[in-house]
Amino acid sequence: MIFKGSPFVKTSFISLLTLSPLPSISAPSQEPQSSSHYPASFFSQYHPQNAYDMVDRLPGFSFDGGSDERGFGGNAGNVLIDGTRPTSKSGGLKGALIRIPAEQVEKIEILRGGKGSSETAGQSIIANIIRKSNITTGTWALKLRRAPDNDLRPNIEAAFTTQLDGWNTAFDTDIGGWVGYRTAKVTNKNSENMPTQSANEILDEKNNWLYINGLGEKNYRTGKLTINGRIGGDKWQGDTTRDIYQVSASTSQPDKFWQLNEDEIENEFEFGIDWLSITDNWKWHFLSLAVINDETYETHFYSQDFVTANIYDEQFKQDRFKTEYIIRNTYGNVGSDKFKPEYGFEFANNKLDTQLENFENNVEVVLDTANVIVEEFRGEAFITFVYTKTDKLSFEGGLTAEMSQIKVSGDAKNKQTFKFLKPRLSANYNITPSTQLNFLAEHTVGQLNFNDFAASNQAADDRSTAGNPNLVPDQTTELSTTLDWRFSERGSLKVKTFYRWHKDILENIILPSDNNVQSHGLGNAGDATFWGFESNINLPLDKILNNGLLDISYQYNRSKFYDDIIQADRKVDDYTPKALSFLLRQDLVQYNFSWGVEYSGHYTDTSYLVDEIQTFSGNNRLLFFVETTYFTGLKTQLEIEHFNTGEYTRSRYFYENDRSGNFNGSKIAKRKRKPEIKLSVWGTF
Repeated sequence: MIFKGSPFVKTSFISLLTLSPLPSISAPSQEPQSSSHYPASFFSQYHPQNAYDMVDRLPGFSFDGGSDERGFGGNAGNVLIDGTRPTSKSGGLKGALIRIPAEQVEKIEILRGGKGSSETAGQSIIANIIRKSNITTGTWALKLRRAPDNDLRPNIEAAFTTQLDGWNTAFDTDIGGWVGYRTAKVTNKNSENMPTQSANEILDEKNNWLYINGLGEKNYRTGKLTINGRIGGDKWQGDTTRDIYQVSASTSQPDKFWQLNEDEIENEFEFGIDWLSITDNWKWHFLSLAVINDETYETHFYSQDFVTANIYDEQFKQDRFKTEYIIRNTYGNVGSDKFKPEYGFEFANNKLDTQLENFENNVEVVLDTANVIVEEFRGEAFITFVYTKTDKLSFEGGLTAEMSQIKVSGDAKNKQTFKFLKPRLSANYNITPSTQLNFLAEHTVGQLNFNDFAASNQAADDRSTAGNPNLVPDQTTELSTTLDWRFSERGSLKVKTFYRWHKDILENIILPSDNNVQSHGLGNAGDATFWGFESNINLPLDKILNNGLLDISYQYNRSKFYDDIIQADRKVDDYTPKALSFLLRQDLVQYNFSWGVEYSGHYTDTSYLVDEIQTFSGNNRLLFFVETTYFTGLKTQLEIEHFNTGEYTRSRYFYENDRSGNFNGSKIAKRKRKPEIKLSVWGTF
């Protein structure tokens, strides 16, 4: 939702909801807080179980978990723990916050104007979690999820923090599963948009996992030594069946049966060492990290035509073994100087070994670039700085020089060397103590997905994609402006506008071939522009709903890209043009009861393949929850997802040879996900 009109209208509307409230049921008196300081007592009315629950309740703060790109420095989120970014990747920033029990959090600081330096480079607003020391506490959670077909899966989580032989330690485990179930009506249409075939589809999916994390910290020499590790894995299974009917058939029995069984198994191991020392207002931070990931993806596709008695059987298997090793070192000024520089370097080695097998009716099918090894050596040197000119104006920026070499061997061979300069500069101006304005100019370089170097198979779509050993990283130059206004204790408004120039954008293209056989895959397709805005407003509703809060988010995106296939401009592939969502929540502290409803608005994504256009859309969806702390020491929540039934439409439009050719027909799948129920109970020990 976007407010239109003059600032007077906006302020008046907000005042109507927030000023002169009726007597309300509110939390007990709390420690005083400011726009940069939230003590643990501020969150007590929400009964948080861990640090992530607390971050999620920060007024006007939108959590950014960072990316999962290769390397460490370029995928930072916007949350620090005791002033430092967690030295972990596979568990993610959210996982690191969930592992911190709420009782261990002393307060959360909000840092503005680039105060986080390279730890969270490029983030204008940062949350810094300050933990209590020498504390022993633990949390547990038991969750039960029921799919519409009445299949059940439990999930058990536990986290424990204590001191062991001079080490501050934290351990946690996550054991459980997830179930999903949906139905669909699939209709094939010819080029005249007339139905030719229909099918009733059922997808039954299950996911089971086990992960264990451990962390230890202690003072060592002149600094703090941190060791962390993670081990575990998960298995996903998806079974899809279709009963297919020809429109011209006179019988009510299916003419064809179609079945796809998918299995994806992933095992991972991570180990990291982190050492941090602060001497004479200079911080030295060294870390090393190793991540090993082993994935196997298998499909078995079977179809039987009852009219012709034809049987088709296809088996596909792909093994992916990934390794990543990182060394990073920074040295920076953390004192009270107006100009605080930081210097550093990072080295990383990444490797992917892909092996693929494909059989059709027990005959092996050889795909181009099926078995490849991709290895990258990357190094970067950087300098960042924070310059506080006045109490109101500060600057943050840096320059990174990156050099990398990517080598492809096996079924495809290539070696490429890349050199990039990545500058960044932002200015932060405090209009008032509660209102900040940020300007950012930045040039970034994307990370290539090594999986795109190898062939892949999409059995459900009867499509194979060739690997491309000649991929080049895409580059983006961005200009953006962000306004952050905190107009009350719980009320805030954040608006970001941006414009981006993309170079060497990655799209599906016709790949070059030595044998005149056309193949399709991901490739560098040219340049594009991208622009839009993101907004978020938190509105306290005390005037009309005691202790209620409305959180509204809206995104608007537009793009322009010249498509060589159709010789015309179009949108960039695979992004959401606009998205609206809101969360309405009321906390009745006196009754130990809360309720809420989350709304996700209709959306449509479009993807462009060489000879096909795909769209995926979802309806307006509701999630409803109630929670209580009536039972001493326990927090209980009942959540209903797809409360009003989720309706999704996947449309495929086919063209002869490529999208510039004649329209050949379409396949429309109207999917439904009925309400799914989850019961969760949290406790402490």
